[in-house]
Amino acid sequence: MQAWLQQFLDTHGYMAITLLTLIINAFPPLPAESTLPMLAHIMSFDDVTLMPAIGAATLGLVMGTMPLYLLGRWLDERQCMRFLARHGHWLALAPQDIRRSSRRFGRYGPLVVLFGRLIPGMRSLVSIPAGFHRMPLVPYLIYTTLGSFLWACCLAGGSHWLLQYTTLSGSLWIVMGVLLVVGGLYVVRLWRHYRHTKP
Repeated sequence: MQAWLQQFLDTHGYMAITLLTLIINAFPPLPAESTLPMLAHIMSFDDVTLMPAIGAATLGLVMGTMPLYLLGRWLDERQCMRFLARHGHWLALAPQDIRRSSRRFGRYGPLVVLFGRLIPGMRSLVSIPAGFHRMPLVPYLIYTTLGSFLWACCLAGGSHWLLQYTTLSGSLWIVMGVLLVVGGLYVVRLWRHYRHTKP
C-alpha cells in the first residue's frame, strides 16, 4: 500500500491534488482538513509549486461539486428528501441537513454558494439546493469556482505551512495514518447517523 501510494503521488503530482480534492468535495463525510498532510507531502516534490497546486485543488473542488449539483437538478426538493431518507446514511446526510442549506440558499442565494465553500458542514451541501432551486449552470460555476479558489488557498497554504515548519509532511506513514483516521471517523459518523435516524 505504501509503495503504491508513493508511486502514485510521485508520478501524478498536480493530478493527485485534483483527484484528492475532488473526492473530499464529492463525499461530504470526509473532512477536507484531513488532507493537509497528504497535500503537504505532494507539495514537497521539487516540481510542485504553490500557485499551480492551488489551481489543481480548485479544479478538483469544482469538479467535486458537480455530482451533488446534478443530483439536485435531477430531483426536485421532495424527491431529494426521499432519496436522502432512504440512502443518505451512506453520505452521513439527513433530509434536515438539506432543509437547512435550502433555507440559507433561499435567503442569500448565490452568496451561499460562494461563501459556503469556506464553512465546515456546508461546503458540499450547498450544491444540492443550488440544483433543485434551478440555479443556472454558468453562474453556479462562477460562484463555485470563486469560493473553491478561496478554500484551495486555505488548503494549499496550510499544506505549505506544514511543509515549511514541521517534519510531519516528510513521512508517508503520517499520510497513511491520516487516511486510516479519516476512514475511522467516517465509520463513526455513519454509525451515529444510523443510530439517530433509526425508527
